[in-house]
Amino acid sequence: MSNKNFLEIGLFVGVKGIKGEVKLKSYTEVPENLFSYKVFYLDNSSKPINITFIRKVKQNLICKIENITTRNDAEKLRGLKLLIKRDQLSTLADDEFYQVDLLGFQVYNLNRDSLGEIITFNDFGGGLLIEVKKNDKKFYLPMSSDFLEDINYVEREVVLNLDLNFIKD
Repeated sequence: MSNKNFLEIGLFVGVKGIKGEVKLKSYTEVPENLFSYKVFYLDNSSKPINITFIRKVKQNLICKIENITTRNDAEKLRGLKLLIKRDQLSTLADDEFYQVDLLGFQVYNLNRDSLGEIITFNDFGGGLLIEVKKNDKKFYLPMSSDFLEDINYVEREVVLNLDLNFIKD
């Protein structure tokens, strides 16, 4: 069911207990902010689901989904994506972006040297990083405002203020 009208905001990664509770990995900046959205979908269904936040355990959210009452029922959700419709997203300021919209963008430095293609985003505590792939090699580049020069949505490219020596072999 995934298409441009939907946005993946979480992944069911496991179960908790015997009463049908599920472990959900949230893709929102603050995991609990996932519940600021009102209507959710599974990636295998166009029917909305009702999901309730129970508690947070480490980095996962423990949730209850309507009509899921046993561990076996909950196990069927493992590996499924949690989606929202894109029209639920708030309007962004000019200097903001949704990470998912930049996946697959080409990355260049100011000299137009290719640094690779964005494959994912990570923040290990020191600021936002993009994982980039170039010539079968993967590496991380900083994506903070100190380095970000431009995002061109039409050309699907990001320009960073980085020296090419930054990624020498």
